[in-house]
Amino acid sequence: MTILYFILILGITVFIHELGHFMFAKKFGVYVYEFSIGMGPKIFKFKRKNDETDYCIRLFPIGGFVQMAGEEVEIDKNIPKDKNLQSKPAYQRFIIMIAGVMMNFLLALTLLFFIGLFNTISLNNVYVENSSVTNLNDNDKIVAINGNFVNNYDKLALEMTIVSDKEFTMTVKDKNGIKKDINVNPIGVGKSNLLFGKDYGFSVDDLTIIDSDVKGISKGDTITSIDGTKINTYNGLLSQLNSIGDNQFVITLKSNSDDFKEITINPKEKDDELLGYSYGFYITGKKSKGFISAIKYAISKFFSSIEQMVFTVLYLITGKISLSMLSGPVGIFNVVSMYSHSGFTNIVSLLCLICINVGFINLLPLPAFDGGHVLFIIIEKIKGSRVDPKLENTIHNIGFILLMILMVIVTYNDIIKLF
Repeated sequence: MTILYFILILGITVFIHELGHFMFAKKFGVYVYEFSIGMGPKIFKFKRKNDETDYCIRLFPIGGFVQMAGEEVEIDKNIPKDKNLQSKPAYQRFIIMIAGVMMNFLLALTLLFFIGLFNTISLNNVYVENSSVTNLNDNDKIVAINGNFVNNYDKLALEMTIVSDKEFTMTVKDKNGIKKDINVNPIGVGKSNLLFGKDYGFSVDDLTIIDSDVKGISKGDTITSIDGTKINTYNGLLSQLNSIGDNQFVITLKSNSDDFKEITINPKEKDDELLGYSYGFYITGKKSKGFISAIKYAISKFFSSIEQMVFTVLYLITGKISLSMLSGPVGIFNVVSMYSHSGFTNIVSLLCLICINVGFINLLPLPAFDGGHVLFIIIEKIKGSRVDPKLENTIHNIGFILLMILMVIVTYNDIIKLF
């Protein structure tokens, strides 16, 4: 299913993007040689009656293209001059180039609306819930991480990704509007859903035992306290274990028959797989449902995702984020694998996110991107004459080569992360 979801998500994202270019190229009378989904060798091709375009599916589902007459420096003399892209007015070329991005954005907004319409969704989800951090209370609103302003979940997620396992300062505003700074120490979580690198002889799901090698601890038992300290939440469990460290402790459990038992645990060091970090709290927002809420959700989620992308680019430029944190096709496949087990709605949400990301990246005014082509059209209108096609084509080719080098680096980093 992961492979199927991966192909569908990338296929839909690429198809809708290239469809935008294709539709407006056709509308404005540009000759289109090929409309292709995927890259590499052709595995399927057909042609419609009275249509010059070859419709193709290629082997590798990681891209696509619309090949139009007049994109290259060399003019195809077999094509009427008025069917070349470069013969079209600037506004038509602008629309053709921007149409792919707009289709990605339109699809994302539409799907986000339906997610909001058929689900109970959270708006303004930057409020604290189930906190085990000192002085951090439920319903406190998160407003900054290490001084960087936070006003939505996507910006919060980006800032938390940057801090990773490092101690950070979180600024919150309580119900009375009073701001306070809270120091947060991330806790590494291992494969057992307990502390990373520690072997307690059992694994948990929330506070429930799901696997145990310790005598007296059975699957289905519920953790109620550690060394006499009552445990009510998963975050509380991790915080208590973190404070104990390598020391021996007594765990109290409630069995399926409602009997209580106390078991002594001796933590051991072990090789482990890091699943992520616990920050000692969850976040929540105002729950809502209905048509108006769905519209609000779609718009707010769309723009918060765009904001996250803007700051990601800025942080790459300033060095806050390294290239190793970016993901290519291999990284996307791993994300799809995680989402594939969490329900159809999450798969659709991932499709929305990738559509927005692809649209945003293509808007960047860089060579080889749609935004790069748009930039040359804007320069043309400012200077009052066309940029030399040979120069423009050379710049785009250099940009494409650099883009491929970046893709190789990102893919290499994705593969390294697997081991």
